[in-house]
Amino acid sequence: MMIIGCDFHPSWQQVSWVDSETGDCGERKLVHVTGDAQQFYRQLVAPVLIGMEATGNSQWFIELVEDLGHAIWIGDAAQIRASYVRKQKTDKRDAAHILKLMMETGFHACGRRTGSSAICGSWCCIGTSW
Repeated sequence: MMIIGCDFHPSWQQVSWVDSETGDCGERKLVHVTGDAQQFYRQLVAPVLIGMEATGNSQWFIELVEDLGHAIWIGDAAQIRASYVRKQKTDKRDAAHILKLMMETGFHACGRRTGSSAICGSWCCIGTSW
């Protein structure tokens, strides 16, 4: 199974991945306006596990990967940042750190915006540790 750590931004995302069966790994920047993200996730064989921080403007992305048959874990940004030992923050390091937390079961998932919470824009953290 492929596991992907995603540092999501409104116009692009930085991803780090590892294939747990082959050991293949890599990283890449995906620009949204050019269709890089859609193309990247469509070419992956489901199921893929994707982890990202809770952030706004990501509903289209969540729906895309779920429609493709992939699973997505949305993590509490404060808890992810608190578990980061290194103080200097970069997008490549953030994506790699999310991937590391997912592989080491230190990823704390939050609830996904649905129904009335999507209207008010709130995130409901459920504190589940995977």
